[in-house]
Amino acid sequence: MNTRMRSAARKTLGFVAVMALVSSLAVAQQITLRFNTLFHSGDAQAMERIVEKFNAEHTDVRIELTQGQWTDYYAQLYSAVVAGNAPQIGVVHSTQLPRMAVALTPMVDSPAGNLLEAAGIQGGDFPPNLWAAGEYEGVRYLVPFDTPIMGLYYNKDVFVEAGLDPEAPPETREQFEAAAQAIMDATNKYPAHLAGFGAPRVQRRAFSYLLWQQGGELYNEDYTEATFNNELGLNALRYLVSTVQEKGWNIPDGNGYTQFAAGELGMLVAGNWFYWTALSAGVNFGVHYTPTFFDQRATWGNSHNLVIPRQPAGTPDEVYVAAAEAIKWISENADLWGIYGGHLPAYLPVRESAALLESETWQVSLSKFARMIDEGAMHYSITHQDGAEVNAALENFIQQAYNGTITPEVALARAEAEVNAILGGQ
Repeated sequence: MNTRMRSAARKTLGFVAVMALVSSLAVAQQITLRFNTLFHSGDAQAMERIVEKFNAEHTDVRIELTQGQWTDYYAQLYSAVVAGNAPQIGVVHSTQLPRMAVALTPMVDSPAGNLLEAAGIQGGDFPPNLWAAGEYEGVRYLVPFDTPIMGLYYNKDVFVEAGLDPEAPPETREQFEAAAQAIMDATNKYPAHLAGFGAPRVQRRAFSYLLWQQGGELYNEDYTEATFNNELGLNALRYLVSTVQEKGWNIPDGNGYTQFAAGELGMLVAGNWFYWTALSAGVNFGVHYTPTFFDQRATWGNSHNLVIPRQPAGTPDEVYVAAAEAIKWISENADLWGIYGGHLPAYLPVRESAALLESETWQVSLSKFARMIDEGAMHYSITHQDGAEVNAALENFIQQAYNGTITPEVALARAEAEVNAILGGQ
C-alpha cells in the first residue's frame, strides 16, 4: 500500500471512529421510560400499538412497557416507589387517587418544576369532570386518559333464535325481562348476566348501578357513613340476586364473559373493554345503553389516568420532562386506544379524529358509551383513601347474597356496619 492509499485509509477509519463515537453517545443519551400498566387482554394489545408507534417516532426517548398486573398492581406500584425503583409512567384510576397520591409526582410542583407547562398539557383539552378528578387536596397528580363504563352487549343470533328483533335491544326493565323470557322459552342459552364476568367487584358494580338508577347513593357526600342499607339498596340487591336465585337467568358462579364469547349468553352488562373480546370470539353482537331497570339511566364508570410515580432523589429533570411529554403524546394518539381497546379517550381533540369516528368500534360501541357519559349517566363508586377496603367489605356481603347464603337484608345490614367501622376509623 502506497503513502497516498495509507493516508486515505487512515481518514476513512477516522471517520468511521467518529461516527461510532457519535452513535454511542446518542445511545447513551437516550432516555428510557419504564411504563407499568394494569392492562390485559384487548387493552394490553391496544397499549402495545401505542407504545410501538411512540418508539418508532422517537430516537431520544424509548418506552419499555410492562402490563397485566390487575390484582396486585397498586401494591406493586407503591412498593416500587418505596424501594426507589418506580417506573417513570404509570396508570391510576380516579377512584384510587386518595390512596395513591403519596406515591405520585405532583404535576405542577414536581422536582423539575411545572410539568404541565413543560409538556404543553392543558386542562381545557379534557372533560371538566375528569380533569377535576385529577386533583387531591389541591394538588394535581393525574392526566385523564379514558373513561371505562358499563353497557349492554347482546347476541343478535340468540335474539333471532328467540324471535326478537336483533336491531331493537331492550332499554327498559320491562323490555329486558321480556327479552330474557323469550330467550328462556325458545333457546337453551343463558338469557342474561348483569355482572360481567361474575367477580365480586363486578357484582358490586351491578348493585351500584341498580341503586343509582333509583336516585340512591352508596355513601354520604363526605364519606363518613354508608347510605345503601335502605329501601333503595334492598330494591337493588334483591333484583340482582333474583336474576340468579329466582328468575334463573344465570347461575351464581356464571362467568358472563366466557358464556358470551362462546355464544351461550343472550345479554351481558359489561364494560366497554369487552368489545374486542367479543369481536375476537366471532360473536354476532350489538352494544347498547345499560338498561334502565328502575327510574333513570345510570351506570358504573371510572377513569384511567396517566401519572408519573414518585421518583428517587437525584432523578434528572430531563427524565421528568420526557415522561410528561410522553404522557402528552400518548393522549394525542389515544384514537388507537379507542379503536383497538374499546375505550373512550379523555383527550377531547382525539374524540373528533376521523380515524376514531369512522371506526367500527365507534359505530358499534363507543358512540353508545359516549352518549351515556354526555348525559351524565356515569357514576363513580368511592373516592376515598380507604376505598379499596370499603369496596372489599361491600363485595363480600353482596357476593354472599348473590350466592344465596344470606338474604339481601342481612347482607346490607352487615355491610353497613363493617363499612361504617372502616369510614369511622374504628
